[in-house]
Parts: sequence; C-alpha cells; structure tokens
Amino acid sequence: MNKLPERIRIKDIARLADVSVGTVDRVIHSRSGVSEASKKRVEEILKQLDYQPNMYASALASNKKYTFICLLPEHLEGELPLIRISILR
Repeated sequence: MNKLPERIRIKDIARLADVSVGTVDRVIHSRSGVSEASKKRVEEILKQLDYQPNMYASALASNKKYTFICLLPEHLEGELPLIRISILR
C-alpha cells in the first residue's frame, strides 16, 4: 500500500491516477487534451483526497503576485494605530 504524504501534491495525484503531472494540471484547470478515462480517474482521486490547490504554489509557478491594499487615515486613534503597525510589518 502506498503511503500518502501529509500534504497532497499534483505529483501524488498523478502517481495514483497513473498519468502525467501535466494531465492532472489540465484536469484541475479544465483544459482540453485529456481523455475522458484519464479525466475521470483524476477527478475521482481529487475528490477522494479532498485535494485543494495551493494558492501560494500556483502564484509562484505562474509568477503572479497578489497585493493587499489597506487605506487608513494618517492620524489614527484607539486600536487603529496597532492595526497599522501590524500591517506595515
């Protein structure tokens, strides 16, 4: 029996479905070029393992950057200065 790692990766799904990593990627992103049999196998494994793509890994691989913008008044009172300091770190 194959032991699965704590964090499931695309390569683990590919190994279990006996397909390439590219095939798994195409199924996850609903791209063409995958046979119905392979697509069904991959989708079943994704569902069984409750696979959730890693947003950070996807961003690194695609070279996309996500920016969070928070507009705060210059002069803050109460707990808001602590929030501003935390955001700036």
